[in-house]
Amino acid sequence: MSSSTRPSEDAGRQLTCPSARCEPGATLLGVVEADGTVGYITPRLTVDEAFVEQASRGRAPEKRFRFAGACVESGCAQWTGSRCGVIDGVLEGGLLDDGAEARGLPHCSIRSSCRWFAQSGAEACGVCPLVITDTV
Repeated sequence: MSSSTRPSEDAGRQLTCPSARCEPGATLLGVVEADGTVGYITPRLTVDEAFVEQASRGRAPEKRFRFAGACVESGCAQWTGSRCGVIDGVLEGGLLDDGAEARGLPHCSIRSSCRWFAQSGAEACGVCPLVITDTV
């Protein structure tokens, strides 16, 4: 993959997890559409306590929205020791379709700090709309 589609991982740079929990201070990344894909929200919106309270009524908010927060690396069950296992698993699962590159990168408010983009570049962006966080 060329450097234009995959940034280098800068040591010490705080990266953002694109599959975080609904909690105050998180970024509302997108809304899960009827077809099961994520529709991204721009500009960036920060979740407050009122949103968490409202979104927590009914189904889990993570099943209806996608949130982003600080990547906690070894503090996360998905951390492999050096990388996020979520995006590696999704990419290994073959979800990237032939049309993803033609559609281009989704309009995402966190790409410049995204853990998945830092790891896997545009390939991660191609499957990102298909990932729904399930906290159960």
